[in-house]
Amino acid sequence: MSIRPAPLSKDDASDRLTAPAPPREGTLHELHVTNAMLDGIEAMTSAETQGSVLQALSETLQSTTGAQEVLVFGDVSERHFGSPESQPTVLFPPKCGRALEVEQIEWFARRRQIRDLSRCRTPAATSLCGHNEGSLIATPCRRKNGRLMVVLCWHQEPGFFDESKAQVLSRLTAITSHALRGIRMDDRQSLLASVLENAEVPVMLVNPADQGGDVVYVNAAYEVMSGRTLSEMLGMMFITERFRPGADLDNLCSAFADGQRGRFRILNTKKDGAPFLDEISLTPIRSDSGTLRYLLATHTDVTEHAQTQLVVHQLEQRIESAMEAVTSAILATGADGEVLYTNTAMRSLLHELYGTEMRPHQAIATFIKSVEDSDQRVEVTCSDGTIFLVRSFDSSEGGRVITGTDITDIKRTKRVLQQRAAAMDSTAEGIAIVERTARINYANPAFARIFGTENPDDIIGESWCKAFRDEDVARLSSEVRPKVATEGSAQIEMRANLADGERTFEVCVTRIDEKMRIVVARDITRRIEYERARTSFEQKLHDFEKNESIGRLAAGVAHDFNNLLAVINGHSALLNDRTPPDKVQLYSNRISEASSRAAKMINRFLDLGMSTDQQSMIDLRNLLTESQDLLHSALSADTRFTLDLDEDEMEMLCSPSDLLRVALNLVQNAQDALGNKPGRIHQCLKRLPGVDLMDLQLDVGQIDPDQIYARYAVEDSGSGIPSDVRERLFNEHCSTKGQRGSGIGMMAIAEIIRNHDGAIRLLTEEGKGTRVEIFLPLSDYSLTRISEQDIGSVRLDGQLVLLVDDDAQVAESIAAFLERLGAEVSICLHPDEALEAIEEDPGLWSFLVTDYNMPGQNGGQLARAAKTADGDLPIVIVTALARKLSDPNLTEDVISALLGKPVDLNTLAHLIAQHGRINSAEST
Repeated sequence: MSIRPAPLSKDDASDRLTAPAPPREGTLHELHVTNAMLDGIEAMTSAETQGSVLQALSETLQSTTGAQEVLVFGDVSERHFGSPESQPTVLFPPKCGRALEVEQIEWFARRRQIRDLSRCRTPAATSLCGHNEGSLIATPCRRKNGRLMVVLCWHQEPGFFDESKAQVLSRLTAITSHALRGIRMDDRQSLLASVLENAEVPVMLVNPADQGGDVVYVNAAYEVMSGRTLSEMLGMMFITERFRPGADLDNLCSAFADGQRGRFRILNTKKDGAPFLDEISLTPIRSDSGTLRYLLATHTDVTEHAQTQLVVHQLEQRIESAMEAVTSAILATGADGEVLYTNTAMRSLLHELYGTEMRPHQAIATFIKSVEDSDQRVEVTCSDGTIFLVRSFDSSEGGRVITGTDITDIKRTKRVLQQRAAAMDSTAEGIAIVERTARINYANPAFARIFGTENPDDIIGESWCKAFRDEDVARLSSEVRPKVATEGSAQIEMRANLADGERTFEVCVTRIDEKMRIVVARDITRRIEYERARTSFEQKLHDFEKNESIGRLAAGVAHDFNNLLAVINGHSALLNDRTPPDKVQLYSNRISEASSRAAKMINRFLDLGMSTDQQSMIDLRNLLTESQDLLHSALSADTRFTLDLDEDEMEMLCSPSDLLRVALNLVQNAQDALGNKPGRIHQCLKRLPGVDLMDLQLDVGQIDPDQIYARYAVEDSGSGIPSDVRERLFNEHCSTKGQRGSGIGMMAIAEIIRNHDGAIRLLTEEGKGTRVEIFLPLSDYSLTRISEQDIGSVRLDGQLVLLVDDDAQVAESIAAFLERLGAEVSICLHPDEALEAIEEDPGLWSFLVTDYNMPGQNGGQLARAAKTADGDLPIVIVTALARKLSDPNLTEDVISALLGKPVDLNTLAHLIAQHGRINSAEST
């Protein structure tokens, strides 16, 4: 579409280019009027704003008609002048402040000439001009679209205005209307060139007598535009090589040759060689006889305007495409009810509403009528369930715009929001929307009940924190607010005192924006009670599993232990005065070996009862080696039991009780898989880097490629595990042993391995056996051990050892061994006697060796008291419960070591040699 006003007709242009009529000779007044009109026309054409045009009109009318006041006003549709008022308004003079009525505008819709206002009976005339006397003339200008503008002139003298002045007013009113309409165009020069002969646009006068035409005149504007002066242009041909070939050039040449009016766009060249798009308007000037005398050519550089038009055209296409693309239905009608535009969505809506029963124009008319009857706003539901909100608006041109917006999703969302609001009100979780300052803006009934009320309105404006205990609220600033600011949400457990007692809530605070937060309080009192009960139940299950394992071992351990006692008793009976000297050492070694095996078996048996919270640094090789007798006790006599150990150290910080339970459970499961048939159970312990294990498909845990692992594998030749059981073996209470199984063994193993950051891999096939691989991360820390070559080589000369044990035989045997190595040993059978000896002479004793279980006070209490009396005294505790002790007195700053019974005398001797203080007086 184009915003350019329509070009003047041939008659109008000729009339306006020659108006006003040439003055008669000798009539100075008419000459003055003509000059004033020309000056006014030039001023209006050069004006760039509405105010400037109307100001030039007022001055011209005052000069040509002698009017003392000039008034310009328009009706409500005169939006061309930018008036946003809903009533008729005065356009000039500005800020008139005069109120107008519709009746006044309608009265002036015809040309008016009142010679004497005092005799005029029409109130509109006097009220609008504001005078009761004098004379006035008014000329209306009605546009094609119905817009109305009225120019009124007033003079205080009755009969002042005659017909000639009224004609001048009519001509200037028409020119003013056209000039005002041209102001809305982007290219004002093009509009002025089509309206006024003296416009400030480049003008050229051409003599068409010669072929091609001689240029006889160019104005200053042309000189500025082209860069060529009048002297340069005189005699130059109008049709020249400066014009680039094209269709418009051919049309220009044809119109020029025929002396026809026309407008053409030619690619021209300025003096400096710069190309530009020259819009040339040809107007023939003929004599009274009709002979062609000259051709008037106006030139306009429309390069930028053409580019703007191209952009505008593209924008119009985009707007039209956008209107087609939008989901909203659009229908526009003119003031006369004619349908101007409907987009595809509107046509589809009409089809949904009326189908093919009506013709398109009938459907549109019916639709418009229904909208008008429904107060310009109605919801329409189509057969497919789509809902449109139809609204009607009055357009600025007097027509109407009807839009239909698809609100199906909005309606659906509204229903969802209503359902969610109902759900929020009915949920058991307390929900509140609060300000950053904790002030409640919304709360559901469940949140209100935390405050002790059923009505949420009672707590609006309150601080949500008031419902909870002060000590929990105090934690918000450190545990919740920083996390909400950085991460958006945070959780905390808070307690509230309700009518039925104290309740615990899991409170989640989530940031909505900088000012608002949502608080959700979930009552977790029952969950906490359930978790406590579940933890207690699981602990009982684990204790049951542990007791079950110990029970299964008891008979085997008793049998093996009795065998070891038989070895000891039998060889002890062989040692007498008649024993040959060469047999004494042999029998003694056998007694010592049997005693060591018995001690290791008992210690590992005690390990099963240790607390899982007690961790120590151990070598897994030693743990397995020392546990073989214990593990073998759980096996059938027909089972071949083997162990393959890697030579590399495998040390880790762990709970020996847990790992021993894992080994025992795996071995017992392997034995159960063999049943009553002979079979094989093989153990393997190997050190492997984590990077070599990354491709394994694990059942529990994961592998760290930067870690070193110990792989403990137990493989049997039994029946294997069914596939349906395998899938849930580590996650549920399941068993392949029927009523004999508790179903918690493998689940307990998985929990232990997870707690040690390990992993499990299970390989099984029904009828062929099972292999369970346990991967445990090793520590970088190495234990300090006494080497084999150092055993027996230590000397304790100069060491004064205080030995405390309520069993005299045990004390004497340990003392005899230490004295044989050069130490001097004093024995105390009661801890009070030992403490008294230390307090009498602090610094005297080189080393304190004490039993743990003694009357009066235990070894831990004695060690603490001795350390208080002699802060540098080295102390070793000897006990049969070395792995189960959790005495707070047995810390590294109190004791040097903790040894199990029966004590390894060589280890004790090396500890005394390493930590003992040499008594200078004794050594001297």
